[in-house]
Amino acid sequence: MLFLLQFEATPSLAMRLPPLDISTDQSSLLAFKTYITNFNTNRILVSNWTTTTPSSVCDWVGITCGKLHRRVVGLNLSNMGLIGTIPPHLGNLSFLAQLNIDNNSFYGDLPKELANLRRLQLIDLGLNNFGGPIPPWLGAFQKLQYVYLNNNNFTGSIPQVFGNLQSLKALNMQFNKFIGSIPRCIFNVSSLEGLVLTGNSLSGNLPANMCNHLPNLQILDLSSNELGGEIPSGLHGCSQLQTLSLSVNQFTGPIPNGIGNLTLLYDLYLGYNNLEGGIPNEFVNLVNLNILSLRSAGLTGLLPDFLFNMSSLQGIDITENNFSGSLPRNIGPQCSALVVIQIARNQLTGGIPFDIGNCTSIQVIDLSENNLTGTSIIGVSVLQ
Repeated sequence: MLFLLQFEATPSLAMRLPPLDISTDQSSLLAFKTYITNFNTNRILVSNWTTTTPSSVCDWVGITCGKLHRRVVGLNLSNMGLIGTIPPHLGNLSFLAQLNIDNNSFYGDLPKELANLRRLQLIDLGLNNFGGPIPPWLGAFQKLQYVYLNNNNFTGSIPQVFGNLQSLKALNMQFNKFIGSIPRCIFNVSSLEGLVLTGNSLSGNLPANMCNHLPNLQILDLSSNELGGEIPSGLHGCSQLQTLSLSVNQFTGPIPNGIGNLTLLYDLYLGYNNLEGGIPNEFVNLVNLNILSLRSAGLTGLLPDFLFNMSSLQGIDITENNFSGSLPRNIGPQCSALVVIQIARNQLTGGIPFDIGNCTSIQVIDLSENNLTGTSIIGVSVLQ
């Protein structure tokens, strides 16, 4: 009797919970198609995503299936000019690892059913019109490595749950409408390689020890926000940094000397802040630096001699500061990579060094609104 009861219970449970298979994936994608209200000029999904042809869902445009289980693991509809919303049915794609619908015109909130996509490794919703707060379930995806929510209309604060994503490598949420401070737990995600939050309204200070647990960070872009306080003294702990952009904020105090220990640094943007002091002598160690932008940063003092002798440097912009004294006289052949020198609106005096002609790649030099003497350098346009 017990065996019969068990046998009878099994099919009834199956009726309540139908098995998920490729037909479930197909139904979910067809439902998604009905939520697309405008295909613009790209109508390939209209004819391709259909059951009227013998082709498998795995052969549909933008779909990738796993080789073994033949379930949908990838959905890529980027750059297709689509307009619509995301249906809850998308949460039934239980094997989905990559969701990429960037550069379309999707809008609305993200349905809570997407929380079922526990296999997600990449989610790219960038360059759309999504809005509302970031849903907390996004922090439950333990396999998630790449999150691109950039160029949308997301609002509210950045949720603490991002600190749970211990496999996260890239987090790009630039150009949204986020407010509040950056959760400190994000700085404990040791797998993080890129953090881009530019173009929001984030405020507060950055912790001095923010790099203690970020050994792999290569890109840190927090520009165009409302961040304040001093630039963290422990930034040198992010020893793999290649791009550091903190420009257009409200940072105060001196440039930390430790930035000069970031020997892999390629781009450095600290302009449009309220800094003080000069360019640290330790910057001579930035042997891979390509761009140095300190425009309108409130800096003072003399220009260091090494500034024009960094062999990798292509662009210098220290416009609109309070640098004084004369231009360095010993400009050597190491500056051969320099293309642009922008030093306008400072308090420099003396003559324009003739040796600056050693910088054979220079196209434009802007020395205007200083008190410099001299007229021209052969082959170079000098603005005075």
